[in-house]
Amino acid sequence: MSSVNRRSLVVIAFTILIIVLVNLSWWLFYSGTRDNFRSQLSHRLAALAHLGASWIKPDLAVSLNDGYLSAYDSTLGILEKIKEADSLSEVFVIDNNYKYLATTLLEADSVYYLAALNAPYIDSLFLLEWERTETFHHRRPIVTEGYRVGDVVLKSAFAPICDTLGTIIAVLGVEADVDYTDVLLDLKRKLYLSTLLSLAAGIIFGFFFVLVQRKFVAAEKSLFISQSQANLGRMVAVVSHEIKNPLMIIRASAERLTKNGMKEADFIVEETDRLNNIVTGYLDFASGKKTLKIEPVDIKNLLREIEKQFRPRLARDNIKLTVAYSDDDGPVAAADSAALRQVLINLILNGAQACRGRNDGEVNIKYKQESERVEIGIMDNGAGINRKEIKSIFDPFYSTKTTGSGLGLYLSKKLLDQMIGKIAVDSDTGGPTIFTITLPLADKGK
Repeated sequence: MSSVNRRSLVVIAFTILIIVLVNLSWWLFYSGTRDNFRSQLSHRLAALAHLGASWIKPDLAVSLNDGYLSAYDSTLGILEKIKEADSLSEVFVIDNNYKYLATTLLEADSVYYLAALNAPYIDSLFLLEWERTETFHHRRPIVTEGYRVGDVVLKSAFAPICDTLGTIIAVLGVEADVDYTDVLLDLKRKLYLSTLLSLAAGIIFGFFFVLVQRKFVAAEKSLFISQSQANLGRMVAVVSHEIKNPLMIIRASAERLTKNGMKEADFIVEETDRLNNIVTGYLDFASGKKTLKIEPVDIKNLLREIEKQFRPRLARDNIKLTVAYSDDDGPVAAADSAALRQVLINLILNGAQACRGRNDGEVNIKYKQESERVEIGIMDNGAGINRKEIKSIFDPFYSTKTTGSGLGLYLSKKLLDQMIGKIAVDSDTGGPTIFTITLPLADKGK
């Protein structure tokens, strides 16, 4: 994994961690606030129920249970006082049959209307078995969970009321509207909104980070190419100087052999001059002095010359070189003949090297003319190029081979760029590999 990918993963992981921690802290705050509200209301209702039950003395409780009107009036006064003290929804006293003995409701049935819902809490008080020595003050009220009645959320607390013998004969209930539910609901909505906004912010940040990262990578790559080009210029200058001197000696020796009647030496002179032109071209190109001569180039004739020269050479390695010629005249491209020749040779030799070791190695060349361009395809049935490596094969000094400088495809692309051409590659592991060269037609290139 490259340093750029690692850097991206670190930033993404850090962003996700920040979003998770921020949202977790928000929801923990909400949970704590909700629990705090519930606890405070439960304690308040329990305290009111305990206080109200303590105000209803055993004698009053017995009289109330027996149905005395005076006891009812006295108890109702106590209940009203408790209700007004804390803005409760209802304060009431019921017996073990859930019948009202007294209630602050103006219109109420004889039976507690939420008996079915709160019966388990009420029954638990009547079923307690208390020791004779235990006093009333140790009998703690029971607080219910919040429950919804229509559009209202209620919460109740129940406390036991004893007679003169300490027997529980009634239960005091206090009921309150859970007024903080609207606050919690509003807070939850805001938290949902905050969560969505934080996720949106994370996505936007990630999008901008990717854009900045791409620009950074492009700048880094541009700097690398600039440095590589500078190193390439120095390297080519040294290599060209070292090659030119032996070439001149070889050429002079070949000329002497020609004068002595060895006609085969003409081939040596010709190839020496061609090699010298190539080395000079690379030197001029690397130094920025190379100016290509754009002229009409007959693609069919150029490929015929290359095939004639390299077919026997590749056949020695059991590699077949084929060119699919058209019956009509070949297309004429606007290009530098020598530069295009060198590009095609480089691609053919690369394809041949990829096929080396196969019994059925083959390099096929096709060409066609479109409305405004010429396309030349060079396909080999070699091992192919990994998808990840395709992005880098045109970079200087990058090579998928164990041997080679990694400059062939880079210089080929630079030459085609100067000829207003393009080069593309389509391949994957296992092959085949297809390089496609696109050049303008001669009349379009003028």
